[in-house]
Amino acid sequence: MDFTGAVRYIESLAIQGWRLGNARFEAFLERLGNPHLDYPCVHITGTNGKGSTTTLIGAILRAAGYRVGTYISPHVFDIRERILIDGELISRELFTEGIALMQPLVERLADTEYGMLTAFELKTALAFWAFKQAQIDIAVLEVGLGGRMDATNVITPEVSVIVSIGLDHTDRLGPTHRDIAYEKAGIIKPHRPVVSGALHPDAAQMIAKVAQAQHAPLYQVVRGTEATLSESLRSVAQQAHDVFYYCSLPSPTDSAVRVRHGRWELALQPYLIGDYQRHNTACAVAAAYLLRERGYHISDAAMEQGVSAARIPGRLQIVSESPRVVLDGAHNPDAAAMLARALPRLFKYRRLILVFGMLTPHEPLDTLCHLLPLADIAIFTPISSNPRTHTAETLAQCARKWQEAKPRHSPRTLLTAAHPQQAFEHALALAEMDDLVLITGSFYLVGEWRHRMGEA
Repeated sequence: MDFTGAVRYIESLAIQGWRLGNARFEAFLERLGNPHLDYPCVHITGTNGKGSTTTLIGAILRAAGYRVGTYISPHVFDIRERILIDGELISRELFTEGIALMQPLVERLADTEYGMLTAFELKTALAFWAFKQAQIDIAVLEVGLGGRMDATNVITPEVSVIVSIGLDHTDRLGPTHRDIAYEKAGIIKPHRPVVSGALHPDAAQMIAKVAQAQHAPLYQVVRGTEATLSESLRSVAQQAHDVFYYCSLPSPTDSAVRVRHGRWELALQPYLIGDYQRHNTACAVAAAYLLRERGYHISDAAMEQGVSAARIPGRLQIVSESPRVVLDGAHNPDAAAMLARALPRLFKYRRLILVFGMLTPHEPLDTLCHLLPLADIAIFTPISSNPRTHTAETLAQCARKWQEAKPRHSPRTLLTAAHPQQAFEHALALAEMDDLVLITGSFYLVGEWRHRMGEA
């Protein structure tokens, strides 16, 4: 088996789709030797921001001198982005060796009552196994979907982090903030501290309830100070064991932040751009602070250095200039709203040309309503690499529906493309030097940029 064959084998399991529940995965890990039990972990979930927070925590731990394994999803340009060892992509050789080792185990398990492993379970098992081979000191793991029934939820973390709660994947996680918070709070383990950045009162109440049942100390992350908190945020903070407060600092990247906990405070300058990274950074630093309280040697300087060093593709990533091209995987309404607030604050442009593609079961109109008011031209495309793609015409119909309701705020031009390459080329042909081309709606569309245009 070579690397291409290993990737194809994983992709062949994608027909299994998502299957929540861990009895099958635990049986597979036992056959693999339970590699996930050989090192401590940090576990991160959330509707938005969990990838950035995972990356930030991993960078802080590396800056503190630890050998770190980081597991993140989805990938944008390269499947190996999911498994990082000391900040570097897993090697093709180790990736291939792991899949070759696991393939016969997968096939044998498929002949039992457990059935066939999913692609996500196999990727998660590969991460666990690779981290053991690399003799890491600690792993930082991002949940794939939800938390309680996710494949990553076979660990007992040093610290759990719930970055945010929003209405996404409601078909699987439930229709309300409370339902979704319950699923994500499933990563909370007995007597282990948990950081929560969830601000919706129903979500915060549910997380506090689960933490209390697990006898897990809950630390809330909120924007502001005790004196400036709104009544709803004060209620959220009062449910926690303790609180990390953060506030904005002046910054050209719109992400500098000061975090305070009791008498301790720290000013941080993230490389990642966008106001929403302040919240993610505060959650990451809170987790690092609690790890320090549990005996890990993490200095304030390591927190500062890690936050400034963290990099992650597909989050307000600038990949070209004149015209400027920005990639962002805003795939749900909350993420799109944050992106829409960030764009005019961070970039100067004459026109915004939107290239948009999205997967089911996400509802396009709920996301497009945040982005269409900013766009002068919108180009809709299917995501050719994914069978769950919305068609370009479906997306355009949603935009026309919104356009009829909001004619004064609509793009002047709505276009469709047969595939991402055509959409990118058309956007660049229409763009002038002082325009901004925004490619968004799904990380899978963002990933097409590199494959189609030869850009990193």
